[in-house]
Formats: sequence, C-alpha cells, structure tokens
Amino acid sequence: MPVSVCVIDDYDIVVAGVRALLAPFAERVLVVETQLRTNPDLAVDVALFDTFAAPLDWQAQLTELAADSRVGAVAVYSFMTDPRAVEDSLAAGAGGFLAKSLPAEALVEGIEAIAGGHRVVDLGARDGGVAGDHWPAEGVGLSPREAEMLSLIVRGYSNEEIARSRYLSPNTVKSYIREAYRKIGVTTRAQAVAWGMRNGLEPSH
Repeated sequence: MPVSVCVIDDYDIVVAGVRALLAPFAERVLVVETQLRTNPDLAVDVALFDTFAAPLDWQAQLTELAADSRVGAVAVYSFMTDPRAVEDSLAAGAGGFLAKSLPAEALVEGIEAIAGGHRVVDLGARDGGVAGDHWPAEGVGLSPREAEMLSLIVRGYSNEEIARSRYLSPNTVKSYIREAYRKIGVTTRAQAVAWGMRNGLEPSH
C-alpha cells in the first residue's frame, strides 16, 4: 500500500505543484487530500506541511497537526535551511524536515521514512533551488523567496516579523523585497499589496 499524504498550504498553486511532483510515484506515495492550512478531513499517514508564506504561528499549527489522531506523522516541506527552522519544527512535533531542493525521488524516500516512524532531516543542496515546485506569480519572474516575501506583505506582516518567522536577517528580507518591487514595477508597500492581491498572492481560502 502506498503512503497516504495530505498536502497542506494556503495557496492552490503550491499544493498543485506538490501534487504534480509526487504524481509519478503514486504506487509509493499517494496524495489523497489537499488542505488549505487546516487539518485533514481523512486519516493520512503523513501530513506534508508546506511552509510557503505560512502565517507567523506556523509552529503552533505544526503542534496541532502532530496531535491530530488522523495524522500518522507530520513532515515539513520548506526552502528554509536554517538549523533553527529544523529545530523548531521538530520541537513542534514534526517527524521530519525535507528541503524543497530535493529531487522528487529523495522527497518520496523521505516521506516513506517519516511514515515508517523515522526522524528525517534532509536539507538537500544549499544552492539547489526548488525542485519541480510552483509558486504564485512565478510567471512574472519572481523567485520563490521573492514571491513569499510579497505574499507575507499582502498578509500584513512587517519586515521584522517576516525576518523572524523565516529565520532571515532584516537586510536579507529587504533585499528580497527590493528585488521583487523592481520586477513588478512598484515602489511602495501599498502598491505591492495591491499588485499582490491582483496577482494571486492572497491566500486561497
């Protein structure tokens, strides 16, 4: 029997990208449900928690997921590679932490191991990019990180809140935001919010 997986994220396009990435491995890992940042309705072996633009309290959501009797184990799927992100995720109850730079085969192996009760941390290649993923506004040239910064701005978070929740320095956050503004042709936060709301950077629910 394949490992049953629920993909959890607030953005339809992100969930669809993960589903498509895992689709060729349906005999081993089967996506049976997708949720928009809520606990699954069905019993699943693994809840794959995608951190893209997750709210500031995402660790608390992990704890709630891990305590859900319908969830066998929780795996965090993220392009955060800071050791603090891994430590906080495991402390919140995650059974593993899998980087978005992992090729699909390695992601499937990680999910299988986590479903089997093993604690897995695989950060992949630090400069490995994002393997087979999709994110809002990628069609206009935004990188995953730039799109995430704009999504968090649309949510109303400050640069300082974004930096803390993503384990980044304030200067790094500013650099991502500056480059994103350049690419979409805006100069103010209000303009960025308006652009984001028109271009799929609001949560899907």
